[in-house]
Amino acid sequence: MTISRIMIIGGPGSGKTWVASRLAEKYALPFYSVDEAVWDRDGKLRSDDEIDGRVRRMAAKDRWIIEGGNTRTYADRVQRAEAIIRLSPPRLLRLYRVLRRNGFRRDLVWWTLRYDGMFAGKDRNALSSGRATAKCIEIRSGRELSRLMRSGIESF
Repeated sequence: MTISRIMIIGGPGSGKTWVASRLAEKYALPFYSVDEAVWDRDGKLRSDDEIDGRVRRMAAKDRWIIEGGNTRTYADRVQRAEAIIRLSPPRLLRLYRVLRRNGFRRDLVWWTLRYDGMFAGKDRNALSSGRATAKCIEIRSGRELSRLMRSGIESF
């Protein structure tokens, strides 16, 4: 089975972009980030309708890896995904990565610390609802991530 649509979700600093870029190379798939739909070129937040429309257009394509949040469009992606990967490393590791990548930005630190309480349930629901049609994988450790990158989605 050749996988042509992969959904990657998880909190800030979980490694979504890194994993998506590596899997895009491995599977020769175009890679899209939800952040591209959220922010315009000037760094301004788009409206909910515009964000949702952009993400839904990404998900309507034949081949993709889409990484990122926007839980309003999870159902659209889950419905079409052949694999759903939830990255869930420890919160302190995610916080460290966010601080290393972005420096101290109060909004990102707040978002990172609050993510699990606000969105982890929706992430787990995306995995549960996709199980009938997609390979669903939850990555919690570096060891699991190494195994995924080495062996691929099909044999995980």
